[in-house]
Amino acid sequence: MTNQTVTVQSTEAIRRWRLPAIVTLAAMAALTAAPPADAAVRQARAAHSTEAAAPRDAGEPLMAIVSIKSQQVTIYDAEGWILRAPVSSGTTGRETPAGVFSVVQKDKDHHSNLYDDAWMPNMLRITWSGIALHGGPLPGYAASHGCVRLPYDFAENLFDKVPIGMRVIISPDDAEPVAFSNPVLFMPKSEAIAAAPARAETLSREAQEATKKAVEAKSAAAVAAREAAPVMASLRSPLPRRTKPRRGPRS
Repeated sequence: MTNQTVTVQSTEAIRRWRLPAIVTLAAMAALTAAPPADAAVRQARAAHSTEAAAPRDAGEPLMAIVSIKSQQVTIYDAEGWILRAPVSSGTTGRETPAGVFSVVQKDKDHHSNLYDDAWMPNMLRITWSGIALHGGPLPGYAASHGCVRLPYDFAENLFDKVPIGMRVIISPDDAEPVAFSNPVLFMPKSEAIAAAPARAETLSREAQEATKKAVEAKSAAAVAAREAAPVMASLRSPLPRRTKPRRGPRS
């Protein structure tokens, strides 16, 4: 970066630390659970075949949970779920791996280098081996080569909202986060939370002042260099060579 900057936490990011509980998963054991019966799968998919949005203002997405059983993805912010949509995960033999991942790359107009240059718009990569969330056709059942296909419009709407590093949890069964608290866990101090915006503003001003002084120092150094240039040039110039007097013949 050319200039030093300080990123000021948004009100939403600060507010999330006010939660009296820490978000975790109620069903992490489901990651190793066996796939459900076909009838249950069809019933679950039928119940989650449409997109939905929470009836409130959404914050920054913090986590996505993909249910292989329900063929559904749910996006969460600090207050709860904000978006849901049907998906199409990996087919038999090319199953989408279960586990806890993070978004490691974003590409608005990605084309696969593994599957005949297939178009994968609004791609959110979660593994470097080729697993990603992206827009694609949804036939109503698992049909991909391992990726998680999202509805095209949903993927486009989600792309700019998702930050690099957002957690993505893929579970064979349904799972959702729950809140819990414990006396041994660290809890933010209310006075620290209240002072955070003012502290961030102070740091921003200090950074701007430091940048201003750095620019002024650079300008002063450039002026000094220009003024010293003639002197340095004269010092580097060679001295005139002295000639020795010619001596006459000795008598």
